Amino acid sequence: MRFIIILFLPIFLSAHKVNLFLDLKDENLYINSYFANAKPCINCKFKIEVEKEPDFEDILDKNGEYNYKISKNDLKVTIDAGSGHLVSKEIKTSTLIEKDQENSRVKNSKELEQLIEENSILKHRIEVLEEQLNYFEFLKIAFGLFLIFLIFILIKRFKT
Repeated sequence: MRFIIILFLPIFLSAHKVNLFLDLKDENLYINSYFANAKPCINCKFKIEVEKEPDFEDILDKNGEYNYKISKNDLKVTIDAGSGHLVSKEIKTSTLIEKDQENSRVKNSKELEQLIEENSILKHRIEVLEEQLNYFEFLKIAFGLFLIFLIFILIKRFKT
């Protein structure tokens, strides 16, 4: 019995872990947060700090996402999912913004810029979904192998 409890303990400990992904593209900071079970962090509070001073606070949308227009400072994003579930990440934006500004000067058409922004949002969502899918495929395989192992143990006990 102790073996089974020890085996399931890591699953229960990471059941409410909050994951945070930050992506910087085209002077936008894409914030995406979800729990370990792939459910989005709906209405979770987040705070953006610039040089250790609070700059912006809001809540995530129904997909656990938020798009933030950035400035030339280094940022720290903190997600508060409640009940002590906090996660934070820092992102250095100064050099990345300068490179993005040079690229945006080349693009003259507003329609082209709008299409590129929509495309980058969709690409970002695809990347996040692919990462989530890969993570859960591994868990499905591990859980399936564990169930097969458990069935063999039960059959062995009932036979004897």
